Amino acid sequence: MRGATAGVQKKIQDVYPNAHYIHCYAHQLNLIMQQATSHITKVRIFFSNLSGFSSFFSRSSKRTRILDKVVAHRLPASSNVRWNFHSRAINTVFEHREDLIRCFESIQDSGDFDPITVREAGAFAMLLEDQDFKFFLQLFHHIMPHVDLLYAKLQKKVIDSVCIQESIQQFQQDIQKIRNSLHSMVGQSSVGSSQPVKKRRTLSVEDHERIAAEVCDIILGHTRERFSFTNHLVPHSCRGTDLNNTTQHFLKMH
Repeated sequence: MRGATAGVQKKIQDVYPNAHYIHCYAHQLNLIMQQATSHITKVRIFFSNLSGFSSFFSRSSKRTRILDKVVAHRLPASSNVRWNFHSRAINTVFEHREDLIRCFESIQDSGDFDPITVREAGAFAMLLEDQDFKFFLQLFHHIMPHVDLLYAKLQKKVIDSVCIQESIQQFQQDIQKIRNSLHSMVGQSSVGSSQPVKKRRTLSVEDHERIAAEVCDIILGHTRERFSFTNHLVPHSCRGTDLNNTTQHFLKMH
């Protein structure tokens, strides 16, 4: 923990002044994804809307019961601290989108809910049919498995510097593959969508591809920046040693 006055790093460095502080690798990944999803307006709106599904059902046991009945799968509880909430929410909404639409329509048609609930259910049903929402849902459904995999590796209790470096390199390669395949992904998502006339303006296919490329570029750029030290962390002669020996070698070099 980074607290400058009372954090763990300060308490350790009071006793061991030469101790080197390294920010939690997994938390760095959280920060990378926050950067990628907060700097683009359309993406920020998407995740705000995504969080709304969980909030809608969590506010009422009556709403939860109809969710259990129609969808038979609950949405994860909202959390601004851990990024994997967003990953689980994306997977749930992506896999159960049609069931969720039926659930919201059931709320509207049942006659058992108050006007505010009916109005919100109608808005969520429309959102699930929205072309922009569906595109970003598909995009992050492709991205998040790679984020989850890297996050899980960085959270392992037993991990060495070589594994960290290789895991990050693999993550960058996977995101780059998605970046390179965006044109075909956007083309597939637009097939069969008649794009009916709406009051709300939807993005064009070109806009979807441009924003998706920007998301991937932000993830790749911040990954290179935040994990740049891994390029120098393990000399070739240290491969196969444990983390303590590698760290000692690194400190002696510096």
